[in-house]
Amino acid sequence: MKKDDNILNNIGNKKPFSVPENYFENFAIEMEKQITAKKEKTVTVPFITKLKPFLYAAAIFALVLTIGNLMTDSSFSFTATENLMEQHDLLLSYLDEDIIIEFLIEHNL
Repeated sequence: MKKDDNILNNIGNKKPFSVPENYFENFAIEMEKQITAKKEKTVTVPFITKLKPFLYAAAIFALVLTIGNLMTDSSFSFTATENLMEQHDLLLSYLDEDIIIEFLIEHNL
């Protein structure tokens, strides 16, 4: 503790820090200069960047409408199923039991 007391006694009433001349008088002016300098540095945003959220919203809207239309269109689901059934029946009409057995033997299935 004695060492610390000696340091404080050596400093005494001296002011270790100082303020630059006219600091407080020029403070408002300097602050205004800095604020206007920052305002002058405006960043221009490209138009496409501003437009992107609206493009995304339009794409989502179109997707929702398309899916909703497909889900409510009853002929869509039945037409696809009927097409597959017709193709399946046509394929089976060309195949007989012997051809299927040969295929399975050749491919080790």
